[in-house]
Amino acid sequence: MIRLKDIQPLPKRESSEDEIATLQEQIFILQKESYDKQIGHIFLLEGWSSSGRGELLKALTVRLDPRKFKVYSPFVHKSEDRGYPFLWNFWQYLPRFGESLFYLNTYYGRLIYLLAFEGLDPKEYSHRMLSILNTERILTRDKIRFHKFFLHISEKELSKRIEKSRKEKRDWELSDIDKDQSKHYHKYRKRFEVVLNESNTASSSWEIIPCDDVASAKIYLLKCIIERMEAELKIDSAKELSLLAKGGELLP
Repeated sequence: MIRLKDIQPLPKRESSEDEIATLQEQIFILQKESYDKQIGHIFLLEGWSSSGRGELLKALTVRLDPRKFKVYSPFVHKSEDRGYPFLWNFWQYLPRFGESLFYLNTYYGRLIYLLAFEGLDPKEYSHRMLSILNTERILTRDKIRFHKFFLHISEKELSKRIEKSRKEKRDWELSDIDKDQSKHYHKYRKRFEVVLNESNTASSSWEIIPCDDVASAKIYLLKCIIERMEAELKIDSAKELSLLAKGGELLP
């Protein structure tokens, strides 16, 4: 069972460019292997609105072949067209076999928004959650792999980041969701826990990424993705990188 209040922050560390670069090369190798084996990947980066997902996404994708991945970031606070199903706004973009899709905002975030701001009733919530789980299950059976990451920050760190934006006169960066999450941290944490536990399946599980320290979070996230993709692709990317390094630099 996922309990966010039990998640401890990662030890602070200096950002090691060499270590990050090595991990990024490994992910590039895994991207190429996925393309060769025609296995698609969907990466969901969900979490607190001030968790630094943009910076983490950059660290994750900067070395990838841009022809083989897309980033999609729909507005979770935008009401979906009533003429379409709940997931329509999200499933307009799906990866081809062998390619990757990164959701910077996800349908889980949309659920949280509806619960917080529009009073989504339990019956409708259950219906939408079932739609999500069924869709993920269908795609998983068709050579698409889900990698779900929840970017978690402590109440103290969230307040610190909100206050920093205000002191630096960057209030315009703060959305209503940022402010509401900071004001009602415990209420949101409970909502997140409910959604995470109900959608934490064997074929599509969540990994919690502690993000109080961004430098540590980058390395932790990259390592988690490498571990997941290596298990799926049956490949040792560190070994492959070592072999390639002996023969010359990796080509894009």
